[in-house]
Amino acid sequence: MKAAVYTTEKRLVVREVPDPIAGDDEIIMKVKYCAICGSDIHRYIYGMVKPGTILGHEFSGTVAAMGKKVSGFKIGDRIARWGGKITRGRDQPNFPPRYSAKERGFLPMFAGAYAQYMAIHADKVVKLPDEVSDIDAALLEPLTVAVHAVRLSKIMLGDFVVVIAAGPIGLFTIQCAKLAGALKILVSEINETRLQVASILGADYGVNPLRGDVVQQVVDLTQIGADVVFECAGAKNTLQQSLEMAKMGGQVVVVALCWEQAECLPVEWVGREVEMKASYGHLNSEWAISLDLMRLGKISTQPLITGIIELPEIDNAFRELLEPHSRSVQIVVKT
Repeated sequence: MKAAVYTTEKRLVVREVPDPIAGDDEIIMKVKYCAICGSDIHRYIYGMVKPGTILGHEFSGTVAAMGKKVSGFKIGDRIARWGGKITRGRDQPNFPPRYSAKERGFLPMFAGAYAQYMAIHADKVVKLPDEVSDIDAALLEPLTVAVHAVRLSKIMLGDFVVVIAAGPIGLFTIQCAKLAGALKILVSEINETRLQVASILGADYGVNPLRGDVVQQVVDLTQIGADVVFECAGAKNTLQQSLEMAKMGGQVVVVALCWEQAECLPVEWVGREVEMKASYGHLNSEWAISLDLMRLGKISTQPLITGIIELPEIDNAFRELLEPHSRSVQIVVKT
């Protein structure tokens, strides 16, 4: 089969690789779509992946083969990535005590879906309802990241919410925050294309922070500051911005992974007793929420998808998404 393989030159090269073989508990999926995720781009540029690795973890496709212990599926079933078995109570992520997203979260878990076929444990995929298209299902994982962040937040009906950055996670966060009760949402984003998409998806205000003081604009609109701020940029200065624009007793939910030393001046916001909450990944139970939101038409994906490419175009697509003023938002690979 053909797959995009990460090389020592920090590039993705399409090569012929052996077809995967299903283990007893595994499904072989014929990949249809795999969305390009920001964390894959981080792996790509920071070298947090071994040469020879096949990336890609936002996928949908069909069942092509199954191991002897797999039940509940049949050949041809439409499937997509899933969190895993839902446990009773609050199913906490199975992270070690000193978990680091930099050191652990960027190691490959399995050969990914930038390929024609992939092997995956049967618990890690779900059969798709008729109401959810294959291409929408490929975005189930980033939607679940946003669902998790909003469910961790303290949003209340009528709140003023700020979303810092309008990449795919930020754009899903806008929609989830609206569903959770946000009355007004301001989006801060330097990319004009993404600001336009944010407006389509429910943002009430769009601000380019390069053209003015975004903190002051939030204060001018609210008089007191934002109730909840979602930091979805991971840039060097956006954590400080987020904390500064929160109101007395407000909350900042840190969703993005910043790879640089963040600039932070606590004296600007400690006096307002601002709460900072980290959000990472998702709980298994939240995948079911995301799938239902898609099935019921509560979430829109089409404005995000600015490109559908073939596998040989993937390296150029990664490089395009690294450009700050690219007109691309979400690129999906069709294998």
